[in-house]
Amino acid sequence: MTREFTSRDIDVLLKAAGVDLWGAASNDPALPMAPDLATAISLLVRFEPAELAGVESGPTPVYYEGFRRVNATLDAAASALADALLASGYRAERVMSTVPEDQYDGIADWCSVPVFPHKTAATRAGLGWIGKTALFVSPVLGPRVRLATVFTDLVLRAGTPVQAGRCGGCRLCVVACPAGAGVDITWRAGLPREELFDAKACEQESNKYEDLGGVCGVCIAVCPWGRKRDAARDSG
Repeated sequence: MTREFTSRDIDVLLKAAGVDLWGAASNDPALPMAPDLATAISLLVRFEPAELAGVESGPTPVYYEGFRRVNATLDAAASALADALLASGYRAERVMSTVPEDQYDGIADWCSVPVFPHKTAATRAGLGWIGKTALFVSPVLGPRVRLATVFTDLVLRAGTPVQAGRCGGCRLCVVACPAGAGVDITWRAGLPREELFDAKACEQESNKYEDLGGVCGVCIAVCPWGRKRDAARDSG
């Protein structure tokens, strides 16, 4: 027997767990690699401004620690939400923020590892769009976020899917990318990643920073959406 579990319950739980923004998406049509559950709940946690300081010139140890912090917060929040849904009699499955590092052992090409597209779930939940270097961009938080997803058979009111990018003529991330991975076109829903972004070039650049977990972050740091949101937060 299921007990009532509402959007308000989810909001309270996720805020207490450190999630900055969340939304629901219909899993119909089914998202790639998604379980057979009706609803995808997309979770966003932002970086602190100090964690992005200096990253315009390349990743830093502070950014890498922030990356790990945000992932840990997302995974703990996703687990807490899935557990609460299960305890209320619903089905639930979490998808972690990133593939565990031990799953990459012995794999030279991480682009070949199949992963659930959290960004696609978030765009379908109406939380933002995909930028010109394949960043997820939230109009509320900019691209300075990471994502996780929880699937459930609890039916929630879904957000209005975002169908196209809103970066306009801005190409700062494309210019700044040290790998030249962006191709300066506007994302639209259903666009194959390879038409938007050279993931292999990004991988090769990121692999230069093995001591920093193979993360780069330059495009995240230069995006004006993120800068504006951090400035507004500081002034508020």
